Amino acid sequence: MGYRSFVTLMAAGGFVACALLAYVIFNVNPDESGLMGLTAFYIALYASLVGLMSFAGIIFRVHIRGRKQTAFREVRIAFRHAMLLSGIAVFTLILSSLGWLAWWNFLLLLAAVGTLEYILLTIQESRRG
Repeated sequence: MGYRSFVTLMAAGGFVACALLAYVIFNVNPDESGLMGLTAFYIALYASLVGLMSFAGIIFRVHIRGRKQTAFREVRIAFRHAMLLSGIAVFTLILSSLGWLAWWNFLLLLAAVGTLEYILLTIQESRRG
């Protein structure tokens, strides 16, 4: 699969996830659906954020910064960062909806995600040699 077709497929997946999020927002009543409605909302939000952030990250890393020689590596990095940042956003919303969000919880979450990113970078560097 070429770079252009991969990015097109990723953009289409992000568009589908945004359409799913819009469907959940406009058609699911959280009072009537309970836990299933909230779960559908958070999963759709996570998927749409991953799609949008990864597409934006690819555009920034490959086209604006001009790293066309290492495009597939940049795509992988952009996707990983999009997953981590979307996880932070969704988990912060979940903590806020439960009334458990405080500044120190947010800092602990950022520290955990930063540690996870460091571990992933270490694994990536050890594979490269």
